[in-house]
Amino acid sequence: MLVGSLALAVEFAIYDLTVREIDLSAAVSQSQYAIYAADTGVECALYWDSKYGGAGSAFGTSTGSTWGTGVTCNDQNITANGTPTTPFALPTTGWSAWAKTTGSTFATTTFTLAIPNNGTPAQTYCAVVDVGKATIGGVLYTNIISRGYNTCLSTGVTRLERTLKVNY
Repeated sequence: MLVGSLALAVEFAIYDLTVREIDLSAAVSQSQYAIYAADTGVECALYWDSKYGGAGSAFGTSTGSTWGTGVTCNDQNITANGTPTTPFALPTTGWSAWAKTTGSTFATTTFTLAIPNNGTPAQTYCAVVDVGKATIGGVLYTNIISRGYNTCLSTGVTRLERTLKVNY
């Protein structure tokens, strides 16, 4: 009886470890999707900051600057998007497609991207990207912050956020 009880205790301990490892591996894979979404947002911003039709950046630097049109990433025209549609059916408050904030020496552009995954799991990842430009002492500085999410939905799921920041 003592040997049976000891064997049962060991089995329960092994089962508990297995369940915890499965939960951990699921969280790690979802974290990976969030960091890839953030990286996609950074790459989009870097591309359009340097390749806007050979005419400089698509992102403005002050109230007098002109923002680009026709900026597309992942087959999405982010400057033409209005209120995000599906898969943004249940987004957190504040999602916008293309928003601008300006001051006398700075400008910030915020845009969102949906990154569909038709594989397994079939879900859509999202990125919210802020591109800030400021002129300080005659030098133009750029700050890109991309927040990636493993899902665009804000309810009923475990939502992870990973952030990448680029300064130059």
